Amino acid sequence: MIGAREATLSLAGALRIARFDARGMLFFNASVAGFWRSFWVAALIAPFHFLYVALVWRMMEEGTSLARYVSLEVIVYVCGWVAFPLAMVTVSQLLERTERFLLFATAYNWTQLVLAAIGVPVQIAVVTGLLSGAAMSIALAGVIVYALVLTWFLARRLLGVGDFAAALVVVVELAVSYVIQLFGVLML
Repeated sequence: MIGAREATLSLAGALRIARFDARGMLFFNASVAGFWRSFWVAALIAPFHFLYVALVWRMMEEGTSLARYVSLEVIVYVCGWVAFPLAMVTVSQLLERTERFLLFATAYNWTQLVLAAIGVPVQIAVVTGLLSGAAMSIALAGVIVYALVLTWFLARRLLGVGDFAAALVVVVELAVSYVIQLFGVLML
């Protein structure tokens, strides 16, 4: 379990990082224990993510089994939280930044809370029809671009790599996400 002090400091760090302030890295517990505790963010985001999942299910064809759909979404959600950090173990080794992996991964996990606070309401607004047309396109594009730039910033500053290597990290994140989402669609 994560303590209130560590959670508060990590959230403060994530908010700084979300404003592209690299000093936010000073707020994270970049130990092995801090890395594992950063996955509590997945539990914090889960209710909001699954509210979105429920809204999507309501709009699907009538023959789609709720149990199958939710089970598959749980698998995709967990894979999404595990696969990128696993991929980054290898990428960190290739970039010769293994010693900075824990800081990067911990900060990455905590910044997902900020991204969810921005992205989930946009997704819900799209699914419910509150956003459509140009407003929908602009909002979704804004969230996606911000998330990609934030990952680039994390890699650049917290892994301490150059622009090209940071872009490689973004490509790895996109590839991992794409494969997981494709798996989910194919299994549905």
